[in-house]
Amino acid sequence: MNLVEKLSAQPPEQTAIIDRKGSITFGELNKRVQGGASFLGRQNLKPGDYVLVLHPITIELYEILLSCFHAGIVVILVDPAKGSDFLKQCLNWLPPKALIGSPKAQLLRMRYRQLKQGISTGPWLPFTTKWAPNSTPCIPAEVPPDHPALITFTSGSTGFPKAVVRSHAFLLAQDETLSRSINLEPGEVDLVTLPVFLLSNLSHGVTSIIADTDLTRPGFPEVPKILDQVKRHDITRCTASPAFFEKMPDRFFSPLKKIYTGGAPVFPELLKRFPSKIHSVYGSSEAEPIAHFNAANFTRSVAQMIADGNGLPAGKPVSGIDLRIVDDEILVTGNHVLKGYFQGRGDQETKVKIDGQIWHRTGDAGRLDGDGNLWLLGRHSQKWKQFYPLQIEAAVHILFPAIRCAFLDGTLYLEEFQEINLPWVTIDQVEVMEKIPMDSRHNAKVDYRALRKNRD
Repeated sequence: MNLVEKLSAQPPEQTAIIDRKGSITFGELNKRVQGGASFLGRQNLKPGDYVLVLHPITIELYEILLSCFHAGIVVILVDPAKGSDFLKQCLNWLPPKALIGSPKAQLLRMRYRQLKQGISTGPWLPFTTKWAPNSTPCIPAEVPPDHPALITFTSGSTGFPKAVVRSHAFLLAQDETLSRSINLEPGEVDLVTLPVFLLSNLSHGVTSIIADTDLTRPGFPEVPKILDQVKRHDITRCTASPAFFEKMPDRFFSPLKKIYTGGAPVFPELLKRFPSKIHSVYGSSEAEPIAHFNAANFTRSVAQMIADGNGLPAGKPVSGIDLRIVDDEILVTGNHVLKGYFQGRGDQETKVKIDGQIWHRTGDAGRLDGDGNLWLLGRHSQKWKQFYPLQIEAAVHILFPAIRCAFLDGTLYLEEFQEINLPWVTIDQVEVMEKIPMDSRHNAKVDYRALRKNRD
């Protein structure tokens, strides 16, 4: 069983994906995937070959991804936001046999010698082949469960890329755990802002509406367009970055039944907006998901614990994962937890063997309370005295929910000055910054490296 086989088991007449250009049913998508796999074979691409996919978040992107999975071809995805130097390092390390992407993406073949064969998803371009799935059925490639399916890249502490390799078995394990954690039910209609979640929607009979906004900048949503989508498509659920939801008015939340958020700290002001609907999911590229917190459990006592410096609640670890705290750091293992990076690059800093098992070091500090709930304290590397950043930042959010803040090396940075009194910690100084640097993609996590650089 793989993700394509789960796709084929869904009701063929049900709408699978809607983007700004149109829609496709599960039956139509399955046929396109079969034809796409057949097309890739005619391009002399075979199981085990690497292909780089650079394409906007549309129906066609998922058609390409699933066609590659069906053909046993390994997909490489690189986040464009990481810049040209990062892309060059990735291509030098893992040169793909072909580039599948938009006409704009094909122009990269003029710059990077590693990109030889081009398959264009738009109009035909010289020295490329046009992406053209046909109606030819194609049996799935016979590859073992541990065969690579998808490779993405994350930055290591040394600045060099680490390759996250997801096998077919890993994707299935992640899909099963994720679907339980975010409670996917057939027939639901999901507004998608985080592209990886759409794959689980496809394997569980959930209709996906691709948000009509720039998905490379989810912290800056085009609110009127999204409100129109919610109204037109009777959307019942949404999964997005906290920064996305923070920009949304209450009328966006009202028709939705389920709201899931994560990828960055989820502060109390968001949890309290619609506690009967909102859930936070804690995870990472290497382990998604890890823990799940229902905002209905956000009580006055929880708020007081945050104010007292206990960090942010992440809820109980999800089923299928083992979690332990070692020297304040959160370590996890399980079937959907990455056991190692490609060629071992990055393993030394993030993997550890305990009792014969490989555990992943998340780099996050945390603690487990007496009821087995996980509390997030912040990045383990940013410890100051006995405190971690998120302990102070979360407490400040209890006092002043509307003010963005960051804590680094004894200094509390605020975007608007306030008198801060936290009786359990003595802060060296408080500084006001016009804009605290945040991660470039989600605009939801403090960029401590940039903050330290700006300060120095």
